[in-house]
Amino acid sequence: MKLLKIWIFIITFFFSFQTHWEFQAYWNHQVLDESTKQSYNKFYSIVKSKYKYDNWLSYLYLLDKALNSLHNSSKLTEKNRVIIYDLQKLNNEKIFNLELDNKEKINEIILKNIPILNNFSRFYYNSDAIIMENWIRYTYNFSKKYFFEKLSEVDVSTLSYNWLYWKDILVYYENWNVNFVKDFEKVKLISDDIIYGFPNKYELLKTIRNNKLFDAKNDDDANLLNLEKISLELTKWLKSDDAKIKIIYDYILKNVSYSINFSMDDYEIFSWIDTFKNKNWVCEWYVELFNLMLWFNGIQSKILIWDVIDAVDFPLIWHAWVQIWDNYYDITFDDPVWATETKTFSQYSYYKLPKDLFYTNRFDKWQTPESLKNTTIDYRKAIIKVNLSKLVNKYKDSDYNLLKLFKFKEKYNIASTRNINTEDLINILWVTNMENFWVYIDWRLKYVKNLNYIELEDNIIDTFLEQNNYNLSWYTILRRIKDDWSTSLIISKDITYNN
Repeated sequence: MKLLKIWIFIITFFFSFQTHWEFQAYWNHQVLDESTKQSYNKFYSIVKSKYKYDNWLSYLYLLDKALNSLHNSSKLTEKNRVIIYDLQKLNNEKIFNLELDNKEKINEIILKNIPILNNFSRFYYNSDAIIMENWIRYTYNFSKKYFFEKLSEVDVSTLSYNWLYWKDILVYYENWNVNFVKDFEKVKLISDDIIYGFPNKYELLKTIRNNKLFDAKNDDDANLLNLEKISLELTKWLKSDDAKIKIIYDYILKNVSYSINFSMDDYEIFSWIDTFKNKNWVCEWYVELFNLMLWFNGIQSKILIWDVIDAVDFPLIWHAWVQIWDNYYDITFDDPVWATETKTFSQYSYYKLPKDLFYTNRFDKWQTPESLKNTTIDYRKAIIKVNLSKLVNKYKDSDYNLLKLFKFKEKYNIASTRNINTEDLINILWVTNMENFWVYIDWRLKYVKNLNYIELEDNIIDTFLEQNNYNLSWYTILRRIKDDWSTSLIISKDITYNN
């Protein structure tokens, strides 16, 4: 019934706009049509008057779900597509404010019920220290805090002993602890105008706040505005979310390189602002950039962080990837360290994967079996091969790059856990002798005029097959017989003959 009412609202909304709605081109609240705002506010007023607080949010979540399923429809006109974006922004902002108010009210009630805290005048009720003044979001930075796990421990003598009993102490509540901070600094996060209506706005603010813990001196408004401009310019002629995700993914991989020379003390590499400017990143900031560019286009996404078991630094360092709806993306793994050439889009292996395929080599937070942490990388890679081989039949009609090796092995009856070697390719293609560039082809002796080839050795076969998309059509293996009668195996696709 709730969902039906939501759809009735949307249909009525569109019908009422067909005659007087004026086209607006960008996902930007400065150009939100006033009639759109009024209609949304009317809808919210009705919800608020009829239902309890808990149901307000449930209706807004349902509206968000309905709008998400609608705005990617190929049948949607461009005019109505922009209306959907405007409604999403208004709805995102309302959800954000309701959730934030709820969090702050709970913490405010807790702190006000502690009589001794009446002596203090400075509180913040948002446990992530995100506050707003004059339409600007701020945070508090501090290096040291005092906290009490039990409220019963908070008394005058204990506070006085720790020099905490005066009015200018900053007090907040987090994870069942009352926290006291003597030395703190208010730091600007971002002008709220820039991120109005962002999906996952709270997560974005926390991300910016984390950056400010390392670098509080820069004003990031200009950088975010620049990123917004780039994000919208890339996608301005695209209608579907899939097309937008694809072009953003491709843009990042062609314009950013993975940093290999950094230390954990190098704060700049862990700041998306500095790495955005320097075009040099580590995995977490690849996905932060990806996320931000998606959010500027109104596409909801989620960053996930934990273990990739075939990473050389497992289990010491976590990894980050992105979930969009029911699909998963690992932008870092499609930009390998030491790569001399940028991949083309068809070569990406970790773009838009279903969960079971994507998770053949990774685990979500706290889910990694302890037994894996003391094994060798070769052992873990063998597990991954087994995991991938089990999915070949399920996705036999797909074109996922991760499965092409295993489909190739299945086609030629090669064990899924065994490495492909030279003998395997010989069995597939056979071998033709070439002596002083003369070969027998089609029962005729021909002279090789031009030959582009690579030496066939076991250690290059995996790379060779991947680069050729596991397609051996038109390839020939030649046994080159040299003047001293020594031989070598070469593989070639482009051979021209004199006759």
